[in-house]
Amino acid sequence: MIDSIAGFFGVILNYIYLLIPNFGAAIVIFAVLIKAITFPLNQKQLQSSKRMQELNPEMKRIQEKYKNDKEKQNQAMMEFMQKNKINPMAGCLPLLVQLPILYGIFRLLRSTEMFLGGSINTFLIPSLQFIDLSISPSSFQGDMTQQIIYYVFPILSGVTTYLYQKIAITDPSQKMMLYMMPAMFVFFSFGFPAGLIIYWITNNLLTMGQHQLILKADQKDDGEAKRELEPTGGGKRKSAKGKKGAKGEQ
Repeated sequence: MIDSIAGFFGVILNYIYLLIPNFGAAIVIFAVLIKAITFPLNQKQLQSSKRMQELNPEMKRIQEKYKNDKEKQNQAMMEFMQKNKINPMAGCLPLLVQLPILYGIFRLLRSTEMFLGGSINTFLIPSLQFIDLSISPSSFQGDMTQQIIYYVFPILSGVTTYLYQKIAITDPSQKMMLYMMPAMFVFFSFGFPAGLIIYWITNNLLTMGQHQLILKADQKDDGEAKRELEPTGGGKRKSAKGKKGAKGEQ
């Protein structure tokens, strides 16, 4: 199944490369296209995650209150979730749907010769045969300039993962993940093809942008809600003054 998905993505990447004959640019455009297709799923996952973070303090209070009675704790948590219309699986389901896509992309960019054939020049700058995106930083053997650039890719992978984790994680108990995940991605990225690292960096940047859109949309909704309440309050005050004036006249 994964090979079929990778083959399908290979066809798409080939078409992009025909339009823009640069493998690095093609990967970035491919990442944007995949993000656009999975946007609704990502949106649902991010919104669910944000909702859980907002209600996390209250959930912790329930856990603390019934820490010596697991049965009451579970019952109270279920009632709390039903009251606030929380589905614990809502954030997991979109991720589960996307996993085959992520594995397919991983397989495609890790085995470019199998799924893309020899029609694509995998160098970042083809005319100079500079930075082969089909090989990993750890396997490159060559001049120092290229070696440094290859090593920059895993570092950028870790930095973008850290920046996303920083805005996504608000629970202090998960602070360890803020540093653990980026460190893991830096380590593993040294064994990944450079093209796959570019895809991951682009995906991180796009996900951060989507997260910011959600925050701005929430802030806009909150602002509109406040503006709607203000005239109502003013109307009530005016009405009350009117009633007082009417009584005075009487």
